[in-house]
Amino acid sequence: MMKWHDLLSTKRIGEAANAPTGREESPFLLDLDRITFSSFFRRLQDKTQVHPLSVGGRVRSRLTHSIEVASVGRSLGFGVGRKLLEKGTDLPAHITAHDFGYIVQVACLSHDIGNPPFGHAGEAAIQQWFEDHGDSVFDDTMSEAEKLDFLKFEGNAQGFRILNRLDYFKADGGFRMSHATLGAFTKYPGDATTNTNRLIEGKKAGFCQSEKALFEEIAQSLGLIKRGEDTLWCRHPLAYLMEAADDICYRVADLEDGVTMECVSFKDVEHHLAPLAWSHKHGDTIEARRDDLLAQDFYQEKSESEKLGFLRSKAISNLTKATVQAFMDHESDLLNGHFDNELLAVTPFAEEAQACKKFAGQSIFGTRRKLEIETASFELVDVLLSRFCGAMQDLEKAKGDRSAVSQKSMRLLNMMDNQPFDTSSRYQTLLQVTDFISGLSDRAAVNLANVIRGNSI
Repeated sequence: MMKWHDLLSTKRIGEAANAPTGREESPFLLDLDRITFSSFFRRLQDKTQVHPLSVGGRVRSRLTHSIEVASVGRSLGFGVGRKLLEKGTDLPAHITAHDFGYIVQVACLSHDIGNPPFGHAGEAAIQQWFEDHGDSVFDDTMSEAEKLDFLKFEGNAQGFRILNRLDYFKADGGFRMSHATLGAFTKYPGDATTNTNRLIEGKKAGFCQSEKALFEEIAQSLGLIKRGEDTLWCRHPLAYLMEAADDICYRVADLEDGVTMECVSFKDVEHHLAPLAWSHKHGDTIEARRDDLLAQDFYQEKSESEKLGFLRSKAISNLTKATVQAFMDHESDLLNGHFDNELLAVTPFAEEAQACKKFAGQSIFGTRRKLEIETASFELVDVLLSRFCGAMQDLEKAKGDRSAVSQKSMRLLNMMDNQPFDTSSRYQTLLQVTDFISGLSDRAAVNLANVIRGNSI
């Protein structure tokens, strides 16, 4: 059974046990500061949430989405922390309900930090390129597990790599975030070799082979339970709150953005959000709650935009309260590693929330403009990976001597921002390319691919 004393660890990668643990108000606020001021976090302002290359701030980017998720996550964490304290749970003496809120807030704020340009389409494009070119870029020094880091490239694993390798103290602990926050961040506590749909933790990779030892150290510190496989653990219980905050925001906010982008009608969105926005009473049907809200005088008097704001606000509020209660109802299973579901799926609003997800998938995610840009992203990623992998392989053959590579490769290398380079192995060579390309914003990827093809001179 996992214990809260371990799960709330303030230890940090790369720091001595007696090092300062963070700001005086809370040890976890240092995590928040480092994420907030990171260049990787800033780049989310120009990365796809749902609608690629949107302009004018009309709809959410990954940055605004992450900020909204963090707001909900803080409320979820605080709500759970308060209830745990109220029932007398054995917690470290310095821990407050706000600390739970900060841990989940930071996990939420950074949950998409590893996403490549063009979101899930960008992930698929990277995977496809390595599937098509693996024979020419992989070599005999790479293990099958290392190859899977590219063949199943995953933004969650890249995010863990960023937090622990690529910023601030870089190879000496990265952001040096607390173990508790890293545990709450890791939605999929396993590597690509355990990719399985049988368990909620194993659906995707949460770390690469390059960070496997780091995660093992964190998992041991937190007391995470092994899932019976060498590279898969049970989630940190607070990771379920991070997941729920993300689910709440995208199931509600994606519909709001759909109205803004004229992908769906206001009436259709109202139909789906009204049952979430009106208090759930025992025995009430979804239709009864919808009709009850729509009949209220205060609601009828609002403009369409005001109604949309009301629906979004109340739906998020109701889902947040229900999720906190669901966590408390299942706390024992969460600590024992027996919970294998989404928290939203065990709330009274499960059916309504699932209907919102299904409606968005059918009506918003398949718009022609979105599909056109995502299709183009495969070509853009192909250009970038082909050129930069080629340049890095040239540098590898030259044993790191830039003067010995071609003029073309030298210029490509000079455009990469993760220097100095490590060409000690093919695995490290390829990681540096995916680090660079996945770190690009949508427009930076488009512009760089056009420059390389000679179209933007």
